[in-house]
Amino acid sequence: MNADDPATTDAKTGATMDSTMAANKAELVEFARKGGALVTGVADAGAFAAAMAGQRPTDLLPEAKTVIVVGGAPPRAGDWQVPNYLHMETTSTSDRMFALANRIAQFVERRFGYYAVAVPSGVDRARQPFLSLALAAELAGCGTPSLAGPVLNPEHGFLYFAALLTSLPLPVDGPLAEPVCPAPECRTMWDEQGTTPCLAVCPIDAGGCLGGRLENGRVAERRYDVARCTTRSQNSFIPGFQKALEAVFDEPDKERRRMILWGSQFTRTLWSMSYSNVSQCQCFECMRVCPAGRARRELR
Repeated sequence: MNADDPATTDAKTGATMDSTMAANKAELVEFARKGGALVTGVADAGAFAAAMAGQRPTDLLPEAKTVIVVGGAPPRAGDWQVPNYLHMETTSTSDRMFALANRIAQFVERRFGYYAVAVPSGVDRARQPFLSLALAAELAGCGTPSLAGPVLNPEHGFLYFAALLTSLPLPVDGPLAEPVCPAPECRTMWDEQGTTPCLAVCPIDAGGCLGGRLENGRVAERRYDVARCTTRSQNSFIPGFQKALEAVFDEPDKERRRMILWGSQFTRTLWSMSYSNVSQCQCFECMRVCPAGRARRELR
C-alpha cells in the first residue's frame, strides 16, 4: 500500500489505512482483555469456505468483513479436581464470553461507526449453530481442533469462545502454524499404548464417543459419535426436556407420569432451560484428562 495514495491516507491525520486498522485492532484487543478475554483473534469473514451454507459470516451480516473471536472463562483449577460431575455440570461460565462479545459489538458500533453483530450462542434450524465457533476460533488463530473436538489454545488449553461479525476492516490473524493437539504427552502415549488420554477415557469402540489415530505425531483420523455423545452430555437441557415430554405423553400410568414430571431429572432440566447457560453439557471427561493447558490447573 502506498502511503502517499490519497485513497489510503486519512486527510486529517495523514495516517495510512494499515496503521489505522492496526490501531483499531489494538484498541479492541485491549477492550476484550479488560472484559475478561484470555485470547482475542480476528478472522477474515471470507475465509469460511469450509462452513455449511447458511453458517457463514455474510449469512448473518451481509456486510461482514471480519470476525472477532474472544476466548476465556475456562473452569477454574479447583473445578477440575471435583470428583462429583454435577459440580462441573452446574458451574458453566460460557455465558461470560457471549456477554463480552455483545459488549464488544456495542463498542465497535459506537466507537468506530461500523456494523457489528454478536453471534447467537444458541442453535438455528436442525440444532445447527448460526456460525461454527470452533471454525471461527481456528481461523482467528485462537487455537486448533483436537481429537476430542474442542478447539484448544496452546497456552490455556480448553476455553469457551464467542464471536462477533463486523463490517469494520481489521488486520487478520489467520490460523496457527502448528497444531496444539496432539500434545507431546499424547504422542508418547500413542507410541506406547496406541491411544491418547481423551480416546482412552471415552473409546468409541467400547461404548464411548471418541476415536481416531495419530500418524507421525499428527492427527490422521478423528471419529466422533455425535448421537451417542448427545444422549450423555445434554440430558438436562432442551433435548432432555423433549425426551421427558415424550415419555410423559407415552406413559399411561398417572403415578409414573408424576414421577417423571416431579423427579430430579426433569426439575434439573427446567432449571437448565431457565438459566440457559447452566447444564448445557454434563460431560467434561475428555477435557479433564487433556494435557493442553494442564500447567495452569496444577495448584496446591
